[in-house]
Amino acid sequence: MEPIDSLVKFLQSCISPIVLISGVGLILLSLTNRLARTIDKSRMIVKELEDVPVVDKEKKRVELKILFNRSKILRNSIVAISFSILSSSLIIPVLLIMNLFHVNLKFLGILFFLFSVLGIILSAIYLFADVHLTLKALELEVKDHIQ
Repeated sequence: MEPIDSLVKFLQSCISPIVLISGVGLILLSLTNRLARTIDKSRMIVKELEDVPVVDKEKKRVELKILFNRSKILRNSIVAISFSILSSSLIIPVLLIMNLFHVNLKFLGILFFLFSVLGIILSAIYLFADVHLTLKALELEVKDHIQ
């Protein structure tokens, strides 16, 4: 009966990291979509810069700089959330080793969990910065039309 209880205990303890990975994966999907839109918009502006009258070129260059900064911020956010996924994934082998070999690796499991949470927090901070720059770019585009 001991091996079955051990297996059940192991499977129960693995559910939390797997759920965490699923939730964080949705955030990663959202971030990669934001990055793709930023890259597409940047390419569109570069194309427009070749055709736009001289008066609008500086405005387009400012928008392009903002989009490039957004891309770097989103990259950092994606790296942080990917680090979170990696950390969460490493919890599972630690739990397996703990259950199979009866080794106390709780500290390592807690450390990986804290790294995972830290990655989520960093990613959220970068996401907030991206939203701020998004609104700044939108303001440049619409300010002549709303005054």
